[in-house]
Amino acid sequence: MQNIVQRFVSFDRPIGPALVRIVYYVGAVFILSATGFAVIMSVLALAGGNVGTGVMQLIAAPAVGAAGFVWWRFMCELFMLAFMAYERLVEISDRLPDYSQF
Repeated sequence: MQNIVQRFVSFDRPIGPALVRIVYYVGAVFILSATGFAVIMSVLALAGGNVGTGVMQLIAAPAVGAAGFVWWRFMCELFMLAFMAYERLVEISDRLPDYSQF
């Protein structure tokens, strides 16, 4: 527990990757919930006698949910790229010789 607090207070390492993962999982749960809700609504539309709307929603809901899930993953990966680039630059900086003495 102290390690988490120390990591949060100090700026030695960014906490962004962990936050991006949390945001990703929260968004994924939201997308899956919205897709499930849309499928339930399409079944209710079919049960209510609105066949055209029910069938279209039953086809469209999983397709839109899958596209939204892929888009959400892509957006979170873009944020992760910034943090991975920072970590890579730190590695490169550590390998360079120290020219501050000259």
